[in-house]
Amino acid sequence: MLLKAKLDSTNTQSEVFFKGLEDQDYICFLSHLLKPSVYPQGLQMDHASLLKQFEHLDPHNQNTFEAKDLELLISTATKDLENYDAERHDEFKRYEMLKEHERREYLKGLDQEKREKEEKRMEELKDKHRKHPKVNAPGSVAQLREVWEETDGLDPTEFNPKTFFKLHDANGDGVLDEQELEALFAKELEKVYDPKNEEDDMMEMEEERLRMREHVMKNVDINQDRLVSLEEFLKSTDKKEFNNPKEWDTLDDTKPVFTEAELQRFEAELHTKEEELGRRAESLRQEQDLLKERGKALEAQRREYQQAVLEMSQRKEKQAVEGQPPTGPNGELQFHQEMAGME
Repeated sequence: MLLKAKLDSTNTQSEVFFKGLEDQDYICFLSHLLKPSVYPQGLQMDHASLLKQFEHLDPHNQNTFEAKDLELLISTATKDLENYDAERHDEFKRYEMLKEHERREYLKGLDQEKREKEEKRMEELKDKHRKHPKVNAPGSVAQLREVWEETDGLDPTEFNPKTFFKLHDANGDGVLDEQELEALFAKELEKVYDPKNEEDDMMEMEEERLRMREHVMKNVDINQDRLVSLEEFLKSTDKKEFNNPKEWDTLDDTKPVFTEAELQRFEAELHTKEEELGRRAESLRQEQDLLKERGKALEAQRREYQQAVLEMSQRKEKQAVEGQPPTGPNGELQFHQEMAGME
C-alpha cells in the first residue's frame, strides 16, 4: 500500500490514509503489520520481510520520489552488496576447506612412498606459484601508472590522475563502479595467475580480485556508497599511501583463510551430509529392488496371460480344422444356436 501510494498519487484513498498518520500512528501501523497474520489453510504472511522491500522509501512522503528516497535506495543497495561480498568470502573459505579436505583424503589413500612423492610434488607447485613478479598495491601510483602504460599505451611520464579517471569511467557516468575498478587489477592478477598453469587456482584469483577492490574502496570511497567519484579519486592521490604504499600481500603471503578447528567442523559437517546421502541412497536402492521384484511379477503374469491366449487360439484353430464345435473355458462343448433349436 505504501509503495502504491508512493508511485500512484492519484489513489486518493491511499493518500488520505497515509497523510492522516502522525509519527506515533505510523509506528502503531508498522507494529500491526509486524504481527503475523493467519490466513486460510494455515498460510502466514511474513510482514517483516515484506516491509524490508520498502526500506528504500521515505514513509513520510508517499507522493513523489525525492532525494531522501534516493539516499535510502543507495543505502539499501549498499547493504545488499556488502552482504554479497561477505557471502563470496564465505563461499571461498568453504572452497578452500573442501580442497584441503580432498588433499588430505587423497594422501591417506596412498602408501608411504607414493605419499611422500606426491607431497613433494605439491610443495613444488606451491613454490612455483609463489615465484611471480612483484604485485603493486591496488590503487597506488605504481599500479595505476602500469595500467596507464601497458593497457592504455600512454607515456608513463605524462601520467595524469584526472585523465586516467575519465579514461576508465567506461560508461561515462562520472564515477568508477566496482566492475570498472576490478578491471584495473587485471595486469596485477596476470602476474600471479595463469589458467594454463596447474599451480594457479582461478578461484583464488577471483578472491584476490575481491580483496583488491575492497582495499581500494576502503581507502578511496569516502562516503562509502561503493562508488568512487572523481573528487574522491583525486583526494586519494594526495595521500602518502598513494606514492609510498605498503607492499601488497597476496593470498599466499597472508594467513590461511580458515583455522584447523574450522576445518574439523567443516569435515564433521561433510561426514554428516555423506551419512545422510548414504541413507537416502540405501532407501532408493531398496525401493529400486522392490520395483524390480514387482516388475518381475508383472512380467511373469503377462507371460502367463499370453500363454493362455495362445493356447486358446491354438485350440480354436484345431477345432475349426477338425469340424468340432467350440469348447468353453473348461473344455465343455459349445453348440451353435441352430443345433440347439433342432433339438
